[in-house]
Amino acid sequence: MNSSEKFCVDSTLSNELARFKLTPTIYNILVGVCVTNGLLSPIAVAGNGLVLAVILKFPSLQTNSNLLIFSLATTDILVGAVVQPSFIVYIVSKLRLDFSCMAFMSYLYTEIFSLGLSILMLTLVCCDRYFAIVFPYKYITRATKKRVIKTVVIFWGSWFLFNVICRAVRVKNDEFFSPVASVVIAVTFSLNIVLNFKIFRIVRLHKRQILSHNQVIIDFKTRENPEGQGKTESDNPRTRSQDTRMAVTVLLISGVLIICYLPLMLTSVADMIVDRDDIFDHVIYPLAETVAFLNSSLNPFLYCLRFKELRHKVSQLLRISTASNENK
Repeated sequence: MNSSEKFCVDSTLSNELARFKLTPTIYNILVGVCVTNGLLSPIAVAGNGLVLAVILKFPSLQTNSNLLIFSLATTDILVGAVVQPSFIVYIVSKLRLDFSCMAFMSYLYTEIFSLGLSILMLTLVCCDRYFAIVFPYKYITRATKKRVIKTVVIFWGSWFLFNVICRAVRVKNDEFFSPVASVVIAVTFSLNIVLNFKIFRIVRLHKRQILSHNQVIIDFKTRENPEGQGKTESDNPRTRSQDTRMAVTVLLISGVLIICYLPLMLTSVADMIVDRDDIFDHVIYPLAETVAFLNSSLNPFLYCLRFKELRHKVSQLLRISTASNENK
């Protein structure tokens, strides 16, 4: 037995497989998990790949916020291209009662890295929007593209080194790596919720201010011109500033991530309280992880839904690609 196999066999989940009983109910659940992830994986890769392509191709899209979205989309591609395929192979090996150590290690090593990095990147997006709407003048002068890129590189590098070092020294999953990684992810997840709550309150305040301001203008125009002539589009009470719209977009993206990741977080907490490792490892965790992976497939649709320019550039890129293929 080589060292990697020994490390794999020594892990908690590997030991649980010795007590694994493949009942018809568990079999059907795990088959559904495999099929769902098999459908979601290419969607995550293709959708986020398009987002990366348009941001790289069109300089007008290379804003601070979009650079952070670029980093978030990269982590989502990693989920769809690496985590989900290895997760499917791992589940299939359990269905065949022929445990795959390679698939297990690949899935185990990359899942926490990818999901944790997604939360870290989204927290950076939230911080970016928070400072943009709370300290707009300081944000304009200090939040340069160079600093944003440097911050993203530091976060990627630190999280990568933490994962690599722990795995390189063969740290057992339940002794150090998982507890520390879980604490980092939980703290970041909580910070994300706090920032979103603060952003939500500020957005509500901005909306009320904008509506109040526009209503005053409309009332003034009405008094000056009772027949309603002279009204302009800028007087529309529904007009919102660009920063406020971007903040609402971040709230939407964050809300979807929180909804998708919350079952996995709650499952981890419940697993520490309830002594039913067999049910958690082979039924509840696969379902909760599938919901978490769903976030990577949903994000590209959210970007295109909320970012008009990004949506148009994606359509333009697809038309160019289609025309190029037809001319060949």
